[in-house]
Amino acid sequence: MSKTILGLTCISEILKEKDKKKYSFRTMTRKRFSDLCVKHSRNEAIRDLSERILHNVRATRYIIRHCIDNSILHYRLSSALFPLITDEKTEVTFDDLPDKKLIEEELEFAGKIAKDFGISIGSHPDQFNVLASPNRDAVSRTINELNFQASVLDMLG
Repeated sequence: MSKTILGLTCISEILKEKDKKKYSFRTMTRKRFSDLCVKHSRNEAIRDLSERILHNVRATRYIIRHCIDNSILHYRLSSALFPLITDEKTEVTFDDLPDKKLIEEELEFAGKIAKDFGISIGSHPDQFNVLASPNRDAVSRTINELNFQASVLDMLG
């Protein structure tokens, strides 16, 4: 008889019930980013985005620990982990983030924890990613997104 392997997609409702602020992913819309650029500065908007991404990466580490504690052997990363990073209109890259080094360290640590406890990690692009689209721009954006997701998995080790 084969063993059933449980997986968790993105976030645990149990964790959210414990502390929604700590365990929920923080996103940022293009409009919010643009408004911050106008109201404060582009650097301030990037700093806010960077802090949100760092929070999301730390939440991911907590979720991986939750998987370990509950014998869940697979975790699928949230596509909301890095809001706006692959959005060509914002012209923000991972290298622009002031917390880039901390984010990399947190991802490496989360990956080490997952590996040490036998948790596999995957990702899934959102529904707007279509490699088979007749629209060349859509295909280009999809390739960019998939390459970025691969780089996140690389950072996780």
